[in-house]
Amino acid sequence: MEISTKSPHSRWLWAERALLAIGIVCLGIFAWSWLDARWVDIRETRRLEEALAAAPAVKSKASETDSFASFEKGAEQVQKEEKKTELPPPESGELVGRLAIPRLGITAIVLEGVEKKTLRRGAGHIPATALPDQDEGNVGIAAHRDSHFRGLKDIREDDTIELTTLDGTFHYQVEWTKIVKPADVSVLEPTDEPALTLVTCYPFYYVGSAPERFIVRAHRVPEPEESAEWLVDVDTE
Repeated sequence: MEISTKSPHSRWLWAERALLAIGIVCLGIFAWSWLDARWVDIRETRRLEEALAAAPAVKSKASETDSFASFEKGAEQVQKEEKKTELPPPESGELVGRLAIPRLGITAIVLEGVEKKTLRRGAGHIPATALPDQDEGNVGIAAHRDSHFRGLKDIREDDTIELTTLDGTFHYQVEWTKIVKPADVSVLEPTDEPALTLVTCYPFYYVGSAPERFIVRAHRVPEPEESAEWLVDVDTE
């Protein structure tokens, strides 16, 4: 009869080593996910800033303004703009812009789509909803409650949301928040005026797959600079 030479102490030692190995693997996966999201955030933010900095500015030369050349070029530009066709929607994972909520300190790069990889790296523009540069429609953006949108738990009415894209920075003011079931997608329905809807899971500290969705609705407002200039004009009259 063969007698086992393994003592209870050695079994516990192997169990401890196995648990330690599992812990190291889990920590490595978490660290890789965090670093990947951070790298994408830095890369896409740099791309957005460089693209905005390189955007051509409208300049007028004296030689052109002293002649009719500027009128001719202006007419050509108008014709080109009239011939422009609607641009195709962004590809999945493509940069859409950057979202910020200054009071809450929330900043997140916004990518196209809501796939797992996309939402691990940043916030996702919900396909089939409006894009920020459109003069009407409902822009839908989703992100995880335990990462980029955790701070939404403290959002309140009249908070300002900034959405920076290659077409400029769009400002929104929070109207309301509500909690809905995952199947209730009425909050993403198109609107006549430009609006922004943020979506994340709820409750914020729920363990496991959250049963509800937390919704933030905001409407677009004029840029603060425009309001400031209006106040200056009034004060100087």
